[in-house]
Amino acid sequence: MTETRYSTMDLADCKAFYRETVVPAMKDDGLNPTTETPTYAWLNGRFPGLVKHLQRRFDLSPGQFYDEIEVPEDEKASEPFDFLSDNTQRAIEEYLAELSTRRGRADATIDTRRSILRRYAKVYTNIHDTKDLLAPLENPDERVAEMDRVAATFDALDQLDEALTTLASRRKYVQDTRQFYKHLVMFGGAAYNPLADLEIRFGWDTTPSWDNKALDRDAVQRLYAAATELRDRFIVVACCGWGLRPSEVASLHIRQLNLDPDDNSHSYIEFADGERKNGPGTVALLAGLKTVTERIEALSDPDWNGYLLPSSAATTGHLTAETVRRRFKSVAEVADITVDGDRPTPKTGRRFWYTTYGAAVRRVAERFEDVAAEQGSASAQVVLDNYLSESEARSHRRAEMREALAGLFDE
Repeated sequence: MTETRYSTMDLADCKAFYRETVVPAMKDDGLNPTTETPTYAWLNGRFPGLVKHLQRRFDLSPGQFYDEIEVPEDEKASEPFDFLSDNTQRAIEEYLAELSTRRGRADATIDTRRSILRRYAKVYTNIHDTKDLLAPLENPDERVAEMDRVAATFDALDQLDEALTTLASRRKYVQDTRQFYKHLVMFGGAAYNPLADLEIRFGWDTTPSWDNKALDRDAVQRLYAAATELRDRFIVVACCGWGLRPSEVASLHIRQLNLDPDDNSHSYIEFADGERKNGPGTVALLAGLKTVTERIEALSDPDWNGYLLPSSAATTGHLTAETVRRRFKSVAEVADITVDGDRPTPKTGRRFWYTTYGAAVRRVAERFEDVAAEQGSASAQVVLDNYLSESEARSHRRAEMREALAGLFDE
């Protein structure tokens, strides 16, 4: 279509053009017109004349145009839960329906609760690589582990979500999320509520300060430099550069590592079902590859059992999580590093990873501020969540994270 033809189109013509031309092009590119609208970059790349015409003739951004012609057609498209398992989606929708039909909550309240739950669930799934938020709730023995997963999610939310800036907002976020779990417990969908006493755990019941101290970049570099043994350098990399738990570091096996993917993507760790307390998942290895390669080369011999931290004395064949913690603290003593007056532990190293990740995601969001403005979105985070595919958003996050970690584990 030429620029001249665009100039003759009224709003009804633009709407018809969207349905007859833009929608088929979206389908060709794997987009779903019933649940999403094109990003500004996609529409401007494919139909730049339409974008200019909307701006010149009607003073509409693409986002305002979508609102004007009422697309996407799915009324829940702005905040879908389709990244979750079917049973988790169903549980959330049933809870929201209960609020609306039986408790008589206002539509605005339902919309706010939906937004909070979606944000919480999105971060939970990104961190823990699982679509099912319900499975751990069925087993009371999972209570402590699930409380840790929920706490880790709020660790990340504190870094990622601009709404969590005050004590009141944090309490409100926790309370609204807790109500969903309370609903599950009430109707037999959960054996316990993993958000019980979360404010006390984080100190939000008495003070607005955030007490979960983390290592900073300089401290991590000093730790790595102080680790004279390759085993200890590997432990520092795994905790601070990959964000692994001590138990995951201790039991890491070479079969879990893919250091040379066929598709030329980043190297990664793959956890099979049952190998990680929060289920299956992958961890991108965006730093420290030289260290892990050297570790493998040092261990390679006919008698090696494949564990990166093998132990001939342990029945498991590998070191314990407690040994990993002890080695980490020993390196911290050599480096003479403290965090809030205490020697750092692997947990503070893992928090460094979360803090760095949060900052990287914020920088990605900042790059989309212009797009958000064009879309008429409230923030760039809305663009990242609702307009980019999950693979696109993940690619942006990992590229930024790779850059943030670059040079951290150099000799």
